[in-house]
Amino acid sequence: MKYHDISVPIYDGMATWPGDPPVGVSTHKSVEQGDGANVLKMSFSSHIGTHLDAPNHIGLALTVDQIPPDTLIGPARVVESDAADLVRLSDLEGIDLKRWTRILFKTRNSGRTRDRFRPDFVALEPAVARRLQSAGVRLVGIDAMSVDPVDGKGEAHRLLLSGGVILLENINLSKVPAGEYELICLPLRLKGADGSPARAVLREI
Repeated sequence: MKYHDISVPIYDGMATWPGDPPVGVSTHKSVEQGDGANVLKMSFSSHIGTHLDAPNHIGLALTVDQIPPDTLIGPARVVESDAADLVRLSDLEGIDLKRWTRILFKTRNSGRTRDRFRPDFVALEPAVARRLQSAGVRLVGIDAMSVDPVDGKGEAHRLLLSGGVILLENINLSKVPAGEYELICLPLRLKGADGSPARAVLREI
């Protein structure tokens, strides 16, 4: 049974979305310095690294701690797109969306380094978001910091989150071929939160 960890590591000074608080990871206590244990102090936004967006991200009621676990664990389909800018409806051709309630998009983003913010990432065309929402998809993932382009108006976010679709952003699918998997994705259970970092894993079926 093979597993693929599709999460990106969180570390001090890592790239963030423009305007979000910087990531701080520093030593609070250290065995090397004579303390009884090692303890880190961490500071970052709810949308750092591989993370979930709950509908509360756009002001709706459902928060991260209220997302049913069966939304985050179960069969998933990795769909590969060679798009230069936006994943389009043509990338969904041949995908049975009635069967797959969790769709993860692999694009050229996965093959790029993540040491800095890159504004030219591949995002979702609004028509794709609309199609996924209307088909009853429960979770949509992408290998970018956002499902919307940096100069967009957040349309994909609104279409998906307003329909109750949970977003899994900033995954790394560089070593994952397109195909069928089981997704295991658990965020921190932050009460009332709009989003949360998550550890996401794909198990080969």
